[in-house]
Amino acid sequence: MSWKNLKTRIQKGTAWTYMAALKRVMSRKVALALSLMVFISLTEGVGLLLLLPLMQLVGLNIDGGSLGQIAGLTSQLFSFAGVKPTLILVLAVYVVVISANALLRRWQTIKSFAIEYEFAAHLRKHLYKSITSADWLFFIRMRASDFAHALTYEVERVGNGTYQFLTMVSSAMVLLVYLIFTLKVYGILTILILIVGVVLLLVLKRKAQTSRSSGEELSYTSKDMYSSIIQHMGGMKTIKSFGMQEANVHEFSKLTDQVASRYTRAVGSYADVRALFEIGSVIFLSVIVALMIQVNVPTAGVLLLIFLFVRMVPMFSSVQQSYQYFINMLPAFGTITELEKRCMDAAEPEKGLNKVDSDLEETPCAVLKDGVELQNVSFSYPSGSFAIQDLDLKIKAGKTTAIVGRSGAGKSTVADMVMGLIKPDKGEIFLDGNRFNSALWRQSIGYVAQETFLFNDTVRFNLQIADPEADENDMLNALKLAAAHDFVLDLPQGLDTVIGDRGVKLSGGERQRIAFSRALLRKPSLLILDEATSSLDSENERKIMDAIEGLHGSMTILIIAHRLSTIRRADLIYLLESGSVVESGDWDGLISRKGRFEAFCRLQGVL
Repeated sequence: MSWKNLKTRIQKGTAWTYMAALKRVMSRKVALALSLMVFISLTEGVGLLLLLPLMQLVGLNIDGGSLGQIAGLTSQLFSFAGVKPTLILVLAVYVVVISANALLRRWQTIKSFAIEYEFAAHLRKHLYKSITSADWLFFIRMRASDFAHALTYEVERVGNGTYQFLTMVSSAMVLLVYLIFTLKVYGILTILILIVGVVLLLVLKRKAQTSRSSGEELSYTSKDMYSSIIQHMGGMKTIKSFGMQEANVHEFSKLTDQVASRYTRAVGSYADVRALFEIGSVIFLSVIVALMIQVNVPTAGVLLLIFLFVRMVPMFSSVQQSYQYFINMLPAFGTITELEKRCMDAAEPEKGLNKVDSDLEETPCAVLKDGVELQNVSFSYPSGSFAIQDLDLKIKAGKTTAIVGRSGAGKSTVADMVMGLIKPDKGEIFLDGNRFNSALWRQSIGYVAQETFLFNDTVRFNLQIADPEADENDMLNALKLAAAHDFVLDLPQGLDTVIGDRGVKLSGGERQRIAFSRALLRKPSLLILDEATSSLDSENERKIMDAIEGLHGSMTILIIAHRLSTIRRADLIYLLESGSVVESGDWDGLISRKGRFEAFCRLQGVL
């Protein structure tokens, strides 16, 4: 099979998949929109029939032939209604019919836009749910910008394409009414019009096919632009500190120019097709009118033909243009469905890390009784290098456990495995001696990372995302435990102070203490501090360490640390090297051994 044929089959497959999805999600609304289209077509037909008695009443001769037959049928309908077709009455009926047509079109337009926005919202929600359900390894391998691009730009394109699809169907149905009427009045001419229309469409087919290609180019180019936007915004401090603004503006400008060029090509393709179609149509109309006048066709017939042709040509053009917009949208729909499928294929197992024991209740663990244990666990990243090898480790309930080691030793990987974000390639993880549901287990974990994430909202909002049911007293108590109470109450609006994007209006230490408070607000079974103080100054580190020491013995705590000064009070310390435990014990015991831990302490200057 040639590449061209394969590409055509893919296009058709995507189109059918799209229409099946639209029918499945919006079946009732689509059915209503189609019903309105039918009624609109009927009112168009009635409006056409009323033109004939209007012509008679203003003195135009339409007797004989098909026009006379249709006019006679219209007169019979008035007689059946028991009224005489006077000029005032026919005009009044015509106004009512056209007004009804306009109101139906208004309703249909509103419904079409509602379908556009609601279908886009459905796609966006389902894609976002699929993204959040994907396992952690899949997520970190993807570019965040690809997710943002699909959720915004591509979904908007599909929404617009949906409206164009409904417009195409609506125009086609109304056009069909006009063709039937024209066929009845001017049989041979209608056939000629159809032939000319088909010939023009075939001649312009190559132009129409470029819409699909331009749609694919838009998807690729705009995806790169989104990636560039996120990278440049995230690295703005580095860009400005290195004086790289001009170079980055130049690089970004190239991408935006490419997107503009793709759009211009797409719009140019639509405009070319429409202009050529209308020019070809008017040339054909002029030839036909000239011939009709030469053979002495009645004036009424010529006027009616011109009226019909003037109404039909825009409909042909509308169908053609809507079709181009529709096929331009299909690559965007393909991008969304492909990404959603990849996310679903990489979804976390419903039963978490391991197969859940049949007698394990499907509820979060309120209090750890024994602890979390990793038995002979190994894990390697897709690159093939081992992060964890044959690891045995236990986090005892009610105790503070610390995992230390150099960068790359596997400390954060252990934390990710304890949270159920990644699944071990070998070995078992137990919670109070049982296999567990990682999704439910994570509801009982409080996690504070090195890179604090805060929303551009109030302190209250940033706390309540951990526990929406928490009241003000709960939040104030969590702030006190995290040594954040005083500075929060000193903010201009206290808990209701907006803290800016990623908490930019707060200092690094204040942000970290808000994150610490958020984790404590959950009243977690396990509190995990993953390098939570490594980027803080000594004063702020001391405040957080004092808060952690205040929790000692009342909560199960896991500290992941590179700086050894932060884990002196830990009940159990594990020293990791190359993904394996090389030493373990309490601080004094490890120091007295004069082994690797003691050497590590001397290297950091804590002894």
